Amino acid sequence: MKQITFENHHASRRFSTAYAALCCMLITSAIAPTSSQAASTTTKSTGYGYSDLYGELTPTQVYSLVKNIDSMVMHYAYKYQPSIARDLPRKIVLVNGYKPEQVFVSLGNLCDDIDRLAMRYDVPPVARVKRQANEAIPAEVFLLAGASLDTLSKTLSNIEPENNFGDFYSHRTYARAKTPSDVYALVELIHRKLTVLLGEQQQLSKQTKMDE
Repeated sequence: MKQITFENHHASRRFSTAYAALCCMLITSAIAPTSSQAASTTTKSTGYGYSDLYGELTPTQVYSLVKNIDSMVMHYAYKYQPSIARDLPRKIVLVNGYKPEQVFVSLGNLCDDIDRLAMRYDVPPVARVKRQANEAIPAEVFLLAGASLDTLSKTLSNIEPENNFGDFYSHRTYARAKTPSDVYALVELIHRKLTVLLGEQQQLSKQTKMDE
């Protein structure tokens, strides 16, 4: 499996201090000693699970990262497909009772969309994340979301080499704690946006070939 790394594209300032700190937290948690009792307590108190490898991440942190993916998709839409950008889906379809595993699967489907866009600009596909256990935990969802954002950043860097996309790595805060259901709903919204964008671009490509 391809190793997951959060890359610094062209300049170290691409990563905000908050985002870099969050990634460092994953590494620190991976090497810090944890007892079985502590792991059990954390799992029971949060309901989201604990990983001896990653430590603990919350759905709110995952949501923040996925929101950055949404912002980058909208940047691409307004700049390169402005005729349809204003008509893209905007309404989040709320769901309840979803678990990190369902978010992980949905995010995997979104990775397929991002791969299709990346291939058009000679960018490698999203590096996938392997689950530690049978079901994904928020840390693994976070890593997959981070890999997705990396690939989008690489894609836009190829299109706009003169620009810096560090602002899309910001760590957002929310008044209300997010749930896996919130993350799932946002991932699905981005998927619907990319379905429209990629479909429209495909039609334009076909029309161009017909006109040649």
